[in-house]
Amino acid sequence: MIALLSALIIQHVDNDIVYATVDSKPLKLDAYKPPIPNGKVFIALHGGDFTNGSKGGETGELCRYLSKRGFTCFDINYRLRKDVPGDINKVLMAATNDAMDAFSWVEKNAKRYGGDEYHISIGGISAGAVIAMTAAYSKGIKVRCVVDLWGALFGQRTDIKRGSPPLLIVHGLNDDKISISTARAMENRAMEVKVPVRFLMHSGKHGIDLNKSINKMTILEHIDTFLRESSK
Repeated sequence: MIALLSALIIQHVDNDIVYATVDSKPLKLDAYKPPIPNGKVFIALHGGDFTNGSKGGETGELCRYLSKRGFTCFDINYRLRKDVPGDINKVLMAATNDAMDAFSWVEKNAKRYGGDEYHISIGGISAGAVIAMTAAYSKGIKVRCVVDLWGALFGQRTDIKRGSPPLLIVHGLNDDKISISTARAMENRAMEVKVPVRFLMHSGKHGIDLNKSINKMTILEHIDTFLRESSK
């Protein structure tokens, strides 16, 4: 208990760091420096259907949790529909480019926050998971592993290739926005090309409290364990 309280006191967060500027719009992130760094780095992307949402919500909760346990975390904002003319594909590509810019910034700056630039993982919630997987599998940024919280890879599933980073999928059986069959198809593709994949299914719809237990562990604990095992 004393150790946990100490960790809470000395956890350090730098808010609203500009990692890139696109069309005069500053794109910002929050950087979490852990009390006792383990060198591992995690980039988090929020959800919101590409229409709303922001860093600091559920991804802030995730970053605080992981940071207390040694991970250097970066919670990023990206461009939304209101920022990008065109259809959803153009919005997705713009947001993916933002994630790639954030990745480049993190590579250059991870050490100052206790992280190793060679041990970066990425993940997101809903739309953020779509972006994270697109960046990792379709665009090929060099991450150790990927966390998909009720998202999908809307590009070609064949973008998951032999040698691609391991994938954690958390998805609802009754998801009414992104079908469970889509998540299963990604799992099947990963297994087909021998990419390590872990699938956690819950009985709910789209989205779930990160403190919800699946197989006697909370989602937060599953993410922590997956990142430790997959980003060695």
